[in-house]
Amino acid sequence: MLKTVTKGIFKPNSKDSSDFTERIIKAYYNTQKNTDSENTEQIPNEHFANKSHSDKKYLNMNDGNASLNSSISSDKVSKQGQKKSSAPQIISIGGGKGGIGKSFLSANICVRLASLGYKVSVVDLDLGAANLHTCLGVPTPQKGISDFIHGNVSSLEETGISCCLPNLTLYGGGQEFWQQIKPQSSQKIKLISKLQELEADFVFLDLGAGTHIHTLDFFIFSHGGILVVAPEPTSIENAYVFMKSVLYRKIQSICKAFEIEEEVESELLRKISNPKSTETPFSQIINFAQKNKEVGKQIKDMIEATNIGIIMNQVRTKEDRDLGESMSVICNRYFGFSAQFLGSTRYDDAVWKSVRVRRPLIIDYPLSTIAVNINHITDRIIKMFADNQGKEKEEKVG
Repeated sequence: MLKTVTKGIFKPNSKDSSDFTERIIKAYYNTQKNTDSENTEQIPNEHFANKSHSDKKYLNMNDGNASLNSSISSDKVSKQGQKKSSAPQIISIGGGKGGIGKSFLSANICVRLASLGYKVSVVDLDLGAANLHTCLGVPTPQKGISDFIHGNVSSLEETGISCCLPNLTLYGGGQEFWQQIKPQSSQKIKLISKLQELEADFVFLDLGAGTHIHTLDFFIFSHGGILVVAPEPTSIENAYVFMKSVLYRKIQSICKAFEIEEEVESELLRKISNPKSTETPFSQIINFAQKNKEVGKQIKDMIEATNIGIIMNQVRTKEDRDLGESMSVICNRYFGFSAQFLGSTRYDDAVWKSVRVRRPLIIDYPLSTIAVNINHITDRIIKMFADNQGKEKEEKVG
């Protein structure tokens, strides 16, 4: 049973929302079917010896964790024992360039959320180059997402590892080469649906760098995405390429989901991807909507409902920080997304020190400037996503 995601790729408050998940899943499969091998690999149904998740030992992070654990208020921790009545908020963290701190921020934001009493799962989807476990102080996982994708385990939960705090679970990516892991459409669809069923308040997806089609699909299938940018020309340029790729891929998915004619889809995508155009992509969508009333409105509404948060990482000056504000404004005007600047993190030597000893910075350096920055960013993430969860009713799909 899939649940309709009411943000991101999915259109809220619409008569079509009740069956849109089913539509987009089918459309997604049809879109990628030609890129898979002729005989689509079927996911094996063998059952392996189950190891209870509750039997997994929490990793001892020495005395640093004890003080952090004690800071969790009892009323929030009690939420962990309650039965979940809704699907988790799925948030993807991506970026156009590698080495800008996506995994570092993913790990520390999740530790902060867990310290506040939220039940958090973090999934390493940087397939082929997974290293999120290093940021969390966890040994290389023996089982990971790749094992679930290829049917080596009977459930996604089998690959989970408790780390740092009892209510924080890591799903490692695996150490295979990308071509060995590369999920086929049916496998990716199964993973997307299982992520919506995890027992958690938040599920964070730590994506790989760049604009690979798998990265874009996981980004748009989330309730919202977070774009990490460094104040460097190469990172900023790649961030805009990433956002334009998200826009392009999302329009493709919307058109396939609602069976919009290929000629109509091709016309819009051709205009948006034209490097010589003097109009912004969102202006072209508005013009398209004026000419194609019904179809155009569907596309425009869904693009505007896309939640994107922007984090400017490793800033040294006020000008660096202001770049984040500017990017969120431009993201709104240029692409039409609902973008917010979540905040910035200062350049701090505590970062490389924590990575070198394989421990979360927020545990070892809780009073550092960057730890304070991460706390503020986490508060904004809660406001942006968790506060909306109670206001928006998720509809079930049969």
